[in-house]
Amino acid sequence: MEYWLSWFHQGNDHPRLVAQAAERMGFKGIAVPDHVAIPKDYQSVHPSGFRVLEPDIAYPDPLITMASMAAVTTTVEFMTYVYVLPMREPFSVAKQAATVAMLSDYRFGLGVGAGWNTEEIALLGYDPRSRGKRMDEMLTIMRDFWDDGEAEFEGEHYRFGPTGQFPVPKQRIPIWIGGKSDVALRRAARHDGWMGMSYPMDEIETLLAKLDVERKRHLDETGDAGDLPFRRFVMPLVEPSKAAYQQLEDWGIDGTVVMLWDPNDPVYRALEPKLEAMERFAAEYIAG
Repeated sequence: MEYWLSWFHQGNDHPRLVAQAAERMGFKGIAVPDHVAIPKDYQSVHPSGFRVLEPDIAYPDPLITMASMAAVTTTVEFMTYVYVLPMREPFSVAKQAATVAMLSDYRFGLGVGAGWNTEEIALLGYDPRSRGKRMDEMLTIMRDFWDDGEAEFEGEHYRFGPTGQFPVPKQRIPIWIGGKSDVALRRAARHDGWMGMSYPMDEIETLLAKLDVERKRHLDETGDAGDLPFRRFVMPLVEPSKAAYQQLEDWGIDGTVVMLWDPNDPVYRALEPKLEAMERFAAEYIAG
C-alpha cells in the first residue's frame, strides 16, 4: 500500500519543509487539492455528502505548490486530488501540467475531475452543464499535445487547426479520474486510473466493483490497456488501522491519501505538530 500525504487547506505555510519530511519518512507522495474562487452562497453538495468547502479556506494553486515542493525533493511524488479540469481551457492546463511533470523528473500525476461545485465553474466563465463533455474533449486534446507536440481537433466544444505546443514530455503523464458517478467510473476506465474521495468502506467496495466492470468493458471493446498500469486511489472514511489498509489493498487499491491532522485546528498551523503527526503515522504504517 502506498501512503500519500494530503496537503489540503494548508495555505502557503511550510510546504517545502513538509515535502522534504514526507520524503525522508517514506511517504510515497503528496496529494494537493484544487479550487480557485468559492462563491459564499453556493448550494452544491460535495460527493461525500458533507459541506467540506468554505469561501475562506486556503487553497494555493496546486501546480505551483507542487513545483515548489518538487524543487526541494528528489523522490517523493505529487498528484492533484483533484484538478477541476472543465473550469479551465485545455491549452494552458496541458502546458502547465507538462511543465510540472518535466521539471519534477516525472514525479507527477494529473488527477482530474468534472467538478462538483457548479457555482465555482460558472463563476470562472464555463457552463457547468457541459462540463463532462468538455472534459472529455480537453483530455483528448491534452494527450494529443503531450504525444508529439502537435494537435488539431474538431469537436462540439473545441475546434482548431494544426497547432504546436512544445517542449514535449519524454514520459507519459498519468491521468487519473476522480468521481463516483457511473460516468466518472467509465471515464476513469478509459484513462490511467481512478481517485475516490471521502467514502465509507462499504461504498468503496461497491465503487471498485463497478469500476472493474467498466475497465473490463473498455478492454474488451478496445483492447487498449494503455501504456501505464491502471491505478486506484482513495481517501477512506475510516480511522487509520492496519486492518483497514489491508482491506483496501485486498480490494486492489494502490494508494491511500491520509489526512493526519485537522486543517482547521489552530495547533497545526505550526510546523512541529505537523511533523510529529507525520512521524507517528510513518512509524506505525510505513516503517514496518
